[in-house]
Amino acid sequence: MSRLRDNSYEIRSVCMLDELIEILINDDGAMIPRPATKKELKICQKDMKKMQFPSIPQGYADFLIKLNGFAWNGIEFFSTYRVTDPQTGFFILDIISANDDFIMFNEDCLNVEDYIQIGRSDEDIFVYNLQNGLYEVLDRTGRDVMEERETFEELFSSVVAPRM
Repeated sequence: MSRLRDNSYEIRSVCMLDELIEILINDDGAMIPRPATKKELKICQKDMKKMQFPSIPQGYADFLIKLNGFAWNGIEFFSTYRVTDPQTGFFILDIISANDDFIMFNEDCLNVEDYIQIGRSDEDIFVYNLQNGLYEVLDRTGRDVMEERETFEELFSSVVAPRM
């Protein structure tokens, strides 16, 4: 569990995110969409508010400005709108639809209003916990917290790097 707020650590985790993307950009199995525009992000935030969802956390919004979603090796981070690969037909789910589903399937076992789902993998759900301000990896089956990270960059690195 990384809970450091040391600036040198933050810089290393951001570099790690950029380094991972640089490596994966050449992987045919990676879906790395163009960055979201500020306008697209603003529209998404407005739509989140209409659906009575909390705002996208700043760390994840910063990621969306770099990449409007991400999919690779069973890992998916949601986009501002549904992004489809024209060659394969695979799509990255938008964050609004993902959170609508998250609420529907988890309202019996979680205080869903405390979370924003930002991604998923075959066995995990990636969320931002509004109560403690941490990015968390939840077990897809039991919804137990498996990891907590202070920044999105740390979460991304901890999820992606082990699968490389």
